[in-house]
Amino acid sequence: MRDRIALVTGAGGGIGRAIALWLAKEGAAVVVADVDEGGGEGTVRRIEAGGGRGAFVRADVSAEAGAQGIVDFAVRTYGGLGILVNNAGGAPEPHFPEASPGHWLRTLDLNLRGVMLCTHFAVQEMRRQGGGVIVNISSMAGIGYHPHDAPEYAAAKAGVARLTAALAPLKEELGVRVNCICPGWVETQAVREALSHMTEQEKMAQVMPPPDVLIQPEEIADAVMAFVREDTLAGRVMIWPDGEPRRLVPVDTPY
Repeated sequence: MRDRIALVTGAGGGIGRAIALWLAKEGAAVVVADVDEGGGEGTVRRIEAGGGRGAFVRADVSAEAGAQGIVDFAVRTYGGLGILVNNAGGAPEPHFPEASPGHWLRTLDLNLRGVMLCTHFAVQEMRRQGGGVIVNISSMAGIGYHPHDAPEYAAAKAGVARLTAALAPLKEELGVRVNCICPGWVETQAVREALSHMTEQEKMAQVMPPPDVLIQPEEIADAVMAFVREDTLAGRVMIWPDGEPRRLVPVDTPY
């Protein structure tokens, strides 16, 4: 990792921060991208306190200028880009179809369009330098056919998983490996705060109720590192159902 340059979106806290810290601990120079300036700069301070290299860039990755801007920033700051982790996401209430189109379209833009935009610009840079690795953070919300409390979020995350699999040929064409992680409930500050305001009845009323033990952000970071290190995997989707071990979806799955 000593000569690797990484970019993590949504790295101002939670899963993204854990991934950025882990990459930096392994020796990569890490670009921390987020709309939260305080959170992003806080992640950089923690990277530097651990002896790592990090730089913050404020950007909205759901916009073309923002997505291109963070890739350009990585090139200007560190000279290239070898690892992209598309982590930025979220699904603020209210949800489809009660929410206005402007509101739920924002969720689609952040969770799917942003991933596609960042991937587009990262691939152009990785093509120039002979390859790279992209890891998309999706969700179990996008896997299967069960209902979900935030349909627009579930649809976007399903799109991320399908996009990942469809990009498998980039490994042979450009040396760019794209893979995806779909976790269940992850114990971030936002999730803890949300759960603290729910009654037990409200928790059980969720389509996907939270388990007793939630996945830790550092566990997601470890899964990201597994994809970064394993150079035989491309277009693979890792699912992580609540209360179960993580596992790769077989490539010959018929649906």
